[in-house]
Formats: sequence, structure tokens, C-alpha cells
Amino acid sequence: MYERRETNMETRKPLGQLLKEAGYLTEDYIQFALKEQKASGERLGEVLVRLGIVTDFEIAKVLAAQAGYPFLDLRNIIPETKALIRVPAPFARKKGVLPFKIENGVLWVAISDPFDQSAIDALLRFAETKVKIFVAPQNEIKRVSEWYYYFLDNPPEKKLEDTLARLKLNPNYEFGAEELLEQILVLAITKRATDIHLVPSDLTSRIYFRLDGMLELIFVFPRVVHSRLVGTVKVRSNMDIAEQRLPQDGRFSFKFLGEEYDLRVSTVRASQGENVVIRLLPVHSTVLHLSSLGFSDDEIKLLRFLFTRPHGMILVTGPTGSGKTTTLYSSLRMLDVLQKNVVTAEDPIEYYFPLIRQTQVNEEIGYTFSSAIRHFLRQDPDIIMVGEIRDVDTANMAVRAALTGHLFLSTLHTNDAISVVARLRDLGLNSSLLSTVLLGATAQRLVRKICPSCKERYEPPKDLLEYYKMPNDIPYYRGKGCHNCRNTGYLGRTAITEIFLVNDSIRNLIANDASVADIYQEALNSGYRPLLESAKKRVLDGITTVEEIQRVVG
Repeated sequence: MYERRETNMETRKPLGQLLKEAGYLTEDYIQFALKEQKASGERLGEVLVRLGIVTDFEIAKVLAAQAGYPFLDLRNIIPETKALIRVPAPFARKKGVLPFKIENGVLWVAISDPFDQSAIDALLRFAETKVKIFVAPQNEIKRVSEWYYYFLDNPPEKKLEDTLARLKLNPNYEFGAEELLEQILVLAITKRATDIHLVPSDLTSRIYFRLDGMLELIFVFPRVVHSRLVGTVKVRSNMDIAEQRLPQDGRFSFKFLGEEYDLRVSTVRASQGENVVIRLLPVHSTVLHLSSLGFSDDEIKLLRFLFTRPHGMILVTGPTGSGKTTTLYSSLRMLDVLQKNVVTAEDPIEYYFPLIRQTQVNEEIGYTFSSAIRHFLRQDPDIIMVGEIRDVDTANMAVRAALTGHLFLSTLHTNDAISVVARLRDLGLNSSLLSTVLLGATAQRLVRKICPSCKERYEPPKDLLEYYKMPNDIPYYRGKGCHNCRNTGYLGRTAITEIFLVNDSIRNLIANDASVADIYQEALNSGYRPLLESAKKRVLDGITTVEEIQRVVG
């Protein structure tokens, strides 16, 4: 399976050139990074990742292409125990390798440096079998290998099951609430949950995780666990533990194997007790390229046209958790931020981007989105980004920023892109001013992707194909269900989007207070494609299913 590949070091291209040819950076960025490298002594790739110019995902992709190995996205992989034990943990950590699967006697291994021949030779000795090589991002290999080698000796599910078994035998068993909470957090992190729900009932306490946008019941404990678990969460979140009637909000941080997470906590009194929701936010997330988020080439082309405008207002819309901030940051990466002063006000700062100036709002001291924009205007900005337009003051300051020669970026909660016109009118913006500053808007949702490990052909319900006007004579796919996807048939999510560009005819309609229906019709005439069209393309490309589109789009 593995063939030793001798690489001619004279013909091997430098990393910077590979990234440049792939369109991930320009020569200006390379020269900037080389100057940083002289001061820091790092390798070029390390500098580029630290500065947020490229990601280790993109470095892995170009290295994979040069070495002739397939690229692997580890976000969609759960390593098998039988594969992990083939390679010693110290070696895996030192060399940046991760064995993750055995198929037909062949060991599948992810490696960060495909040109490290000594690591590959050692892998062959450890495996004592054939090896199939994949290239994966270095940081992802490090994170996943730390997790799953740790779990070989410390499985979080087992500790939770042990606590449950002891409570069944003895309802008065004195369990450690702090340790129980930490095991729940660890399990949520490794399953890549975005939220944890602690839900009380008359006899039990239910633990749900939100995985790929869906709530999934993970554990059910006796009711006695609930009050102690909630109390522990409230203490760590600096909440009033005695107040159980009124809703409360709080936050705390959690570290696990070198990774830090910001946890946002909300409590609400329900009929059976206090309901708690914990949102998990990695402190340092990677800003991926738009293509890695699922945007098509045509959609990226439209977004590039929109975000490279010199001034005006651009809004990204969608419900909570639909990836709006992620899209804003990925779009920022298309811009030449070396020669632009980019300032942000966020709540919280979700992505670390060293080449821009990021600030965290703090309403307790009066630093709000609207006041941030007011101060930013004195900071000689080119681009201003705020986390959300949620009130009249922020909307008015946003218009002021866009009118005075700045590019203003933000998010808004609407059902579709064209509805930003109605929403901003509701906030009191003058239609004439709005028509002057609004460049465009996008709306997006996240749909679950078919699990690649159990993907199979099937026949979708005919009524859905007819409803969505999709052909019935082409192959369609779904996930059968396997270990990798927890038998759901889906693994990971991808974006679907609609992009609304304001042209002269639409600008006149907005200025004259035309209805959203009239603006929608003119947008269609100008080439606007609704969200459903993007969703249907993902189905036709074999990325998701018709049933998933029905669930998300309706």
C-alpha cells in the first residue's frame, strides 16, 4: 500500500510559493512574514499561521498536493481504538502522526509532514502491516491525538456510567459534582458539541448535547444529581446560587489538555426546576477559507466582489449558531488587511486574528457596539466590524460610519438577506440613507453533511423531489449510519447561502420605500439566487440530503 517516495529537494517548491500558487496569500504577505521570521526565528509556516495569514488546514492541503497524498479533514474523524494502540503515544505526539483506522488489514495514518521519511519508516515498523498515508493539519493532529490517547486510559463515558451505576445502587451516594461537571464538559468537547443542556424532569436529570445542530440525549441521571450539578455550574459562573426563580446569565473558562474554552451559561426556571444551557466557545478558533466552510466557487466570487468594495455597509444574516461571524472573518481574509486598518467590536471575540485590531464589548462599563463605532471613527479606520446590529443607536452609528468612507461589516437577525431592508427600516433608518450605504447582504444556514464513511446511494421520497423540482433520474446519496457518525448518517456541517447585491435599480426601490416583495422580484431579475437554490446544489453535489434541506429550509 505504501510506496517509498524519494523527493528531489531541488525541485521541491518553497511553502510560500505553494500557498501563493494555491491563491491563499500574495507576495506582500510572504514578504511581511519573512520580516517577522527574522525577528522570531520561527519557520515560515509557523509565522504564517500565528499571524492568521493562512491556516494549518491550507498548509496541509498544499503539502498533500505536493507529496501526492490525500488531504484529510480530522474534524470528521473519530479514531478507532484498535488503530491508536498500534502506534505509541509519545512517538505520535513527537512526530505529529495519528493512526485512526484499520481497514482490510491496512493502517490509515494522518501525518502533518509528508516529507518526514524517518517518521513514515518508523510507522511501518510500529504498524507491522501496510500503511495508508493521509496529510492533515498539524494543530488538528496534535489536538485529536492528545484527546484520544488520553481517553485510552481515561474514558469519560466510563466515569459517567460508573457514577450512574453507583447512584442506582445507592441514591444517597456522595458523588463529586465538580468532577461530574468536568467529565460532562470533556465529553462535550471531544464530541465537538456546541451546547450542553441540563434539563430537569420529575424523576430525572437529562444531559443533552447539540451535535451538528441537533440536540442528542447523552445521559440520564437520577433527579438528585440535578440540583447539585446546577449549583456547581452557578458557583463557577459567579451567579447567585440562592436565586432560583429569575433567569441568570454567567460565564466561566475551562481548560482541557492545553486547550481553553469560554463557556457562556444561561439558567431559566422551568416547571420541574432550573434549566441550564452552556455554550462552548473555543478561545482560539481557526479562521478557515470560505471554500472550507462549504461555499461554492460562484458564491465565493460574489462575496469577493461584495467585500472588496471601498465603503458602504455589508450585513450577514441568519439565526443564532448559523456561522455568521465565521463567514465575516473568512471574508475578511480575502482583503488586504496589511494595508488597511481593520477594527472590531465583538461579544465575545470568537477568532484570534493578529493582523487586525480586535476589541471586546463590555456593557457594564458602557463600552457597547454603538459607543465602539463612535470611538473607532477617531482611529483612522478603513474597515469597521461589529458583532451585531441589535438596537437603534448601533444602526445609526453604522450608517454614519458607512457614509464617511468606511466599509462597515456586521450581522443581523433576519430570515433572509433581502429582509435586512425591512429590519433596518424597523430600527428607524431613513430609506434614502439606507439606499445610499447598503451594498448587500447574505443569509445563511448550516446543513449536516453526509457521513463519508457510510455514504450510499438511495432513492429520496418522490414527493420531496417533486416539491423542490429536482430531477428523479440522477443518483442521490445518504449516510447509512456508522461508528463515525453515531449512526445518524451525518457528520459535520456546511454552509448554504444567498447573496443579495444592491444595484442601481434596487437602490432606487429602497429609496422610494418599495415593499420587500418588489425588491425581491427585482433582485430575482438581477440574478439573485434564493437560499433554497444553494441548498439544492449541495444535494445534487452529493454533500447533503433532500430530507436535511426540508428540515433546515422548509
